[in-house]
Amino acid sequence: MTAIVIAGLAAIPSLGVARLDAESRQRQETLVKRNIAVWTSDLEFALTAWTIWDESIAKLDNTFDPEWADRNIGQSLIGTSRTRFAAILNADDALIYSRTADEIKDRAFFARGPQVIVDDARVLVEQVRSAEAKSRPTGIPSPIAFSKVEVVDNDAVMLTASLFQSDFHTSVPRSSRAPVLVSAVPIAGSLPEFLGNRFVLDDPTVGPLGTVASDRARVEIATRPDGQTEVLSWRSPTPAKDLLRQSLPLAIVVTVVLVAGGLFSLRLSRKAISSILESEQRMRHAATHDFLTGLANRALLAPEFERLRSQCPMTVVCIDLDGFKSVNDGHGHAAGDELLQQVAQRLGGGCKEDDVVFRLGGDEFAVLMPNIPLLDADWHCRRLSWILSQPYLLSAAKVVIGASFGIADVTNASRESCEEVLRRADRALYEAKASGRGAVVASTTYELSVAVG
Repeated sequence: MTAIVIAGLAAIPSLGVARLDAESRQRQETLVKRNIAVWTSDLEFALTAWTIWDESIAKLDNTFDPEWADRNIGQSLIGTSRTRFAAILNADDALIYSRTADEIKDRAFFARGPQVIVDDARVLVEQVRSAEAKSRPTGIPSPIAFSKVEVVDNDAVMLTASLFQSDFHTSVPRSSRAPVLVSAVPIAGSLPEFLGNRFVLDDPTVGPLGTVASDRARVEIATRPDGQTEVLSWRSPTPAKDLLRQSLPLAIVVTVVLVAGGLFSLRLSRKAISSILESEQRMRHAATHDFLTGLANRALLAPEFERLRSQCPMTVVCIDLDGFKSVNDGHGHAAGDELLQQVAQRLGGGCKEDDVVFRLGGDEFAVLMPNIPLLDADWHCRRLSWILSQPYLLSAAKVVIGASFGIADVTNASRESCEEVLRRADRALYEAKASGRGAVVASTTYELSVAVG
């Protein structure tokens, strides 16, 4: 009888092990899916500098200008971003322009030619057209873009289709369909290594779903040209099982005593839960923070806005760097990345303690400034403009850039959503960019009420 009791007590800790580890795996799979969605959204948003632009409608749709397309879309995208392939489709979805970076022309994905790459993106283009046909709010539009990861002979790229749209509507499409940009961003290194490092995964591999062992976590991430689904799989964390295995000798001893067995079980569960929570915390941070600068990303913007809106007056600031393209063109992407990191550090150091700084994508940033009236926020932005205009000592060179600021106030009486306030700040930013380097332009709720009235 004693032996049965001891065996039963020894089995107590293992009863919840499978459940805890299964929950840990499910949560990690969910977080990886969210992280991939956020990463994709950041890449899509970075393209808006080229796709949401009145001049692009005028030069690509109203009258097609191939020289303008090459200079302002092809060369500009490839020269200032990680995009290595750009193609433009007209209103009938026919290919009218393409450019591929010289250094990747021989890679498996790109060697197939522009038309084949565009054909691979047809499902994305169809999604863009479907979204284009729906009613959209007035004002500066939100991006319409869809993406997927595609693999050809282990050469993985992020393929994106984005709709060209007017920002201030000085030019509008001739028909109900605007041109579409198809772009491709190679994924650095091997796909498993890239995703494993970015999302903190153990033993990541990519392959067909049928080849993945049942005990590994998995997420569908890519397709091959033949339609076969590629799955990212990794060794699923088993914190409860690992702790149980490590503690088994001790468990055999302590389970002899009923109370000691119960205490051991409680301790084991707490450690397992603590390990799960730490893993989730790392994954959530990756999902809500920019990989390059460590700043909060767009996923946190709306939640932080709602958290801070009780601390009105509040100011929402949109920032766009002036001269960043020339640094990327002249010194390469590594210098551009280093510059963005230094800009993030200066913004963090120059803002107030309760301000929240975001990187929206590309060379665009945002700041939420609670408990500050618009005039004081304007002064702070001019001070930040001066801080950002001081020379940067990069590994490749010493450079000087500037920054333009668009700001929008939020009062106690305001009922605007985060997206609506952000659009006001974005419109002010466009005006600031037109005014010259380092300008600060404000959009007030008073101006909004006059416009509505």
